[in-house]
Amino acid sequence: MTHIKITKGLNIPIIGHPEGSVRSLVPSGDVNPLTKPKQIALDLNSFEDIKFKILVKAGDAVKIGQPLLEDKALPGRMFASPAGGVIKEIRRGLKRRLLEIVIDIAETEQHHDFGELAVESASKEAISARLMEGGVFPYIRSRPFDLLANPNTPPRHIFVKAIESAPFTPPAELQVYGHEKEFQIGLTALSKLTTGEVHLVYSTESKCKAFTEAKNVTKHTAEGPHPIGTHSVHIEVISPITGPEDILWTLNVHDVIAIGSLLATGHYYTDRVISIAGPGVLPDRVGYFRAREGYPVETLISGRIEKGVQRLVSGDPLMGHRVEPQGFLGANDYVFCVIPEGSKREFLHFFRLGLGKYSMSRAYLSGHLNNADRDYEFTTNQHGEHRAFIDATLYKDVQPLNIPTMLLVKAVMAEDFELAQTLGILDVASEDFALATFVCPSKMEMTEIMKNGLKQYAKEILQ
Repeated sequence: MTHIKITKGLNIPIIGHPEGSVRSLVPSGDVNPLTKPKQIALDLNSFEDIKFKILVKAGDAVKIGQPLLEDKALPGRMFASPAGGVIKEIRRGLKRRLLEIVIDIAETEQHHDFGELAVESASKEAISARLMEGGVFPYIRSRPFDLLANPNTPPRHIFVKAIESAPFTPPAELQVYGHEKEFQIGLTALSKLTTGEVHLVYSTESKCKAFTEAKNVTKHTAEGPHPIGTHSVHIEVISPITGPEDILWTLNVHDVIAIGSLLATGHYYTDRVISIAGPGVLPDRVGYFRAREGYPVETLISGRIEKGVQRLVSGDPLMGHRVEPQGFLGANDYVFCVIPEGSKREFLHFFRLGLGKYSMSRAYLSGHLNNADRDYEFTTNQHGEHRAFIDATLYKDVQPLNIPTMLLVKAVMAEDFELAQTLGILDVASEDFALATFVCPSKMEMTEIMKNGLKQYAKEILQ
């Protein structure tokens, strides 16, 4: 067992943190039609580089778990329906890129039955084939480059994170509660898909027996501020990547439960615990809720948000993406947050002491005070404009990885990937630059730069 401890990082002090136990999104006896979803969507924004073969059309009746799409580049990798009902709409964006498949929910939903599979006696090939046809293989991602995993390229190790540190993200313990059996089945299945070990990383404070007594895994503990809940931190300490051909797979607790549930029951798993949080949510409506994949935004915001112009975000404040009221919760998102739009300029703001504003760089007086237990009401205002890099030292305080943050980003911007590999591009994902982007005085969108850079370099390497 390895204990991972970091001191560099930052838990963003933003108001609107969820607390307490998991509640139902639809209160008992509630007859308000807006609180009960009529539609669910298969969100495809996380798979923007995949070319799909569409298996259904508007008007078709579908079951939960029924394949809706197939990956053209990897035939057999299916993307499953998160609901049972009728295909309402297939939404497209620029250049006809698929965005969402919207499903009108049937009064009584039916499951597509794949049949149970005995994991202990099943072969690696049988497990892999079931995950592919059952629509859960897209849950597995591959390092380096943070791509969708390829079943034809077995990983040296598999990393499962059972610790979450991103703002507002529900603890992993809430996801696994009540699904301990499926979680263990998922871990056992993963142990058969790797040539090495399955590494399970959980909080040093966790008392969850599903983690502490897990079988067929190598257990590790972790502590520290965000980004302690990211795979890159765990991989760097436990088993660093040695080159472009050194393949590792990564998953979270919900992903493992989905795998175990499919194998144990033959049904596609749609449930998840989400948080509704942020400064734009009414204080008494913040919390953890039991929802399902592809939940409609209209239902999530009904009676929950403050007055005024608000930005709706599917995902945590650092890595989430903007959605409209007609949108749906992202396929890989476990947070729905609301943040006030900062559209107003403050009169003579540069003369103010900034006691009520957060400052990592101590630009405001609040940064010089002991405000460790204070939360701030953030808005979407960036308080500045985009400019050239001006300070490399600030990123070191929030970057626990052994990489030169600014130099690596510059190398990617210059498309000098030979230098970028020397500086550590194989060890990172775009999320590893979220905190650096947050504190950046130059307003550089480093997460987007690294996301595009990783895609471009992967195409060069994997051609």
